[in-house]
Amino acid sequence: MNRTLTAVCALATAAALSACESSKSSNPLSPSVAGPIPGVEISAPKMLEPFAGQKISVEKQPITLLIENASSTGVRPLTYSFQVATDAAFNTMVFSRDGIAPGDGGRTSLRLPDALASQRTYFWRVRALDGANTGPFANAASFDVFTPIVIGEPGLVSPGINVTTDTLRPRFTFANAPRSGPVGAITYLLEVADTDSFANKVATVTGGEQPNQTTLDISADLQYNKVYYWHVRAYDPTTLGPFSATRAFSTPPVPPPPPDPTPAPPTPSAPANSSDMVSLGLATILNSPRDLARWPVTTAISVVDIRSNGVHVEFSKQSGPGRWPDTIPPGFSGPLQYTLGMVMNINGQWYASAPIEFWFGLDRAGGAPSQFAQNWFYDPGRWAPMTYHQPAVGEQIGFFVCAGDCRNTTTGDKSPVKERSNVVLLPNPGDGGGTFRF
Repeated sequence: MNRTLTAVCALATAAALSACESSKSSNPLSPSVAGPIPGVEISAPKMLEPFAGQKISVEKQPITLLIENASSTGVRPLTYSFQVATDAAFNTMVFSRDGIAPGDGGRTSLRLPDALASQRTYFWRVRALDGANTGPFANAASFDVFTPIVIGEPGLVSPGINVTTDTLRPRFTFANAPRSGPVGAITYLLEVADTDSFANKVATVTGGEQPNQTTLDISADLQYNKVYYWHVRAYDPTTLGPFSATRAFSTPPVPPPPPDPTPAPPTPSAPANSSDMVSLGLATILNSPRDLARWPVTTAISVVDIRSNGVHVEFSKQSGPGRWPDTIPPGFSGPLQYTLGMVMNINGQWYASAPIEFWFGLDRAGGAPSQFAQNWFYDPGRWAPMTYHQPAVGEQIGFFVCAGDCRNTTTGDKSPVKERSNVVLLPNPGDGGGTFRF
């Protein structure tokens, strides 16, 4: 009896369960429906904001995602799944939220809980689902979060407010413009005008930023006794900053005319027999005053004595009345009266230079004639192509003297008087030497 009752009860229980399962499967709103419901189609939502390619400033966060709701052929209510990633494949997601209920008016919005990192591109997508069926993801859209660049006004320093400058070409100095954000290389635009409207600009200058403050120079003189206005602005490759305040300044008054010039002293007269035997004006001057050929010839060489250990010269202003004055060049411990120069023809071109100084009233040795090249013109940086040019025996060479220290200068300011001797030509006698009188 007990066994029969148990079997009946078991059969009754199985039948009841089968009836319950059949009831659940036929109700699409039942939460226990297993698997997709056939025939139900869910569309992809329409993504509205951020729209594709939108750029969002970092301070306008957290971002709100907005969609137009999806549609469904089923009767089950929809929810939405939102995703935000740093790559289009959504392998690296920075936000994901499921179970978002639809909003009113056919649209649904979701505000992200936190701000996203700036200077990055993001991708977002969304899909709808009803618990049994899942719709497709909408096409992903990208957006950028950026930090805006802000460039402020430079602070004007000089010329000061309403000052009168001491020059017609003042320098314009200003404190560098403040800035924020990912600013690129800063350039400044300076404008100078003769009215505060800047309708007539008299100078426009651009220049790169310098440390702490920047100075720009105009390229032409302004007019005397005139009021001008200036301002400046900063910009980088993407952002233009505002102009600074406008500042006025005045240029100096017209200067009085210069006094009548003092008559130049008369040019010293040339002595007899003082003609250049080869024109110094035909020679390229090396390592000596460039205008040496135009110096007045006030003395004539009378003797050139080429010895085994150097060269001795005699000329009229070496002693006696009208003697060239002594000078003491920097680095010298005693007086120097004149410098001996040499003229050589190299490949059809004359070259001249004054390398040997005569001091303490004595001749300074320049070595035997065969040592002219190594002792006189040894530096290619100063004497090329005379450097190491050794005149052959019998080759025509020239000599001259000039007042003071005529070496290693292009101005002649080491010479107490800008005077020289004539140039004499003679054949190189070789180490045997020789005395030549003129």
